[in-house]
Amino acid sequence: MTGSLLLPFFGLLAFLGSAVAAPAASAATNKTSASIAPKAMSLTSTLIYDLDNIGIAAPTVTSKSGVKVTSDIYIVDMAGHSAAQIAAYKAAGKTVVCYFSAGTLEPFRADATKFNPVCACGPGGKLDSNKHCVGGSGKTKMDDWDEYWLDIHSATCKTNVQSVMTQRIKDAKAKGCDGMDPDNVDSYANGAPYGNTQADQVEYLLWLAKTVRAAGMIVDLKNSADLLQSKSAASLISAFDFSVIESCHQYNECDAYSGFTKAGKPQIQIEYSNSIKKCPTLKAGQNLAVYKGLVLNSKDITLNCRGPRA
Repeated sequence: MTGSLLLPFFGLLAFLGSAVAAPAASAATNKTSASIAPKAMSLTSTLIYDLDNIGIAAPTVTSKSGVKVTSDIYIVDMAGHSAAQIAAYKAAGKTVVCYFSAGTLEPFRADATKFNPVCACGPGGKLDSNKHCVGGSGKTKMDDWDEYWLDIHSATCKTNVQSVMTQRIKDAKAKGCDGMDPDNVDSYANGAPYGNTQADQVEYLLWLAKTVRAAGMIVDLKNSADLLQSKSAASLISAFDFSVIESCHQYNECDAYSGFTKAGKPQIQIEYSNSIKKCPTLKAGQNLAVYKGLVLNSKDITLNCRGPRA
């Protein structure tokens, strides 16, 4: 989220507002879906964010702007999509990567109370009945969003946060996800609550990647341009399978992420508010999706661009 704080939780909004729930998957469906290994990533892999399109009409979606969208890899909301919906993507030949927030407590998530309140609210903080922070330092709330940065600096909170994330990874695997999309991994650059440092962030990211891969899933690095310009760049690129980038055209920083494509790993660039009207020149392995507003729904894609096939 270099340059600004963007979209940490849109993946559940449409789901919460929907009156129709998808049918629950059977245990047999879950087992079959979870046992299929994800396809290998390469510069020819195509990716799309589809957090808010509950019940995709795969394999091709036609957006409201008339753009036809089909990709190898779909990034969906882990909590907002059911096992049956994930299985439907996979039955259509798609690899499914599941979004979750790795760096914040989201009060609307079912496992929010699994976090030690001190690790989301600061010393002396507690969660109220709505799972919002009261007391504490008062400096852990994200700007513009109803979420709270997590402490990845202190030993006690590292243990607590990793415990919650380990369970999320296990749940994602059981649900049929082929990969994980961890968001909000730059608290050190957003006020550094709890004294979170860049070194803490790198340590946490490498732990996340190792844990997801150990579960047999792929994992992406989201944003983090400054980390990719640091001495940790090589280890991070090696640890992650692809890159997700928000608003790099807006902030003129797309080149900061070139390490992934140079390593033969693809990336997806996301731009919001219909900010680009014509496909720019892209390199092999680069995918670009422009959305009409701030909701990551394939129905709202106004431009879908890809670099040359490698």
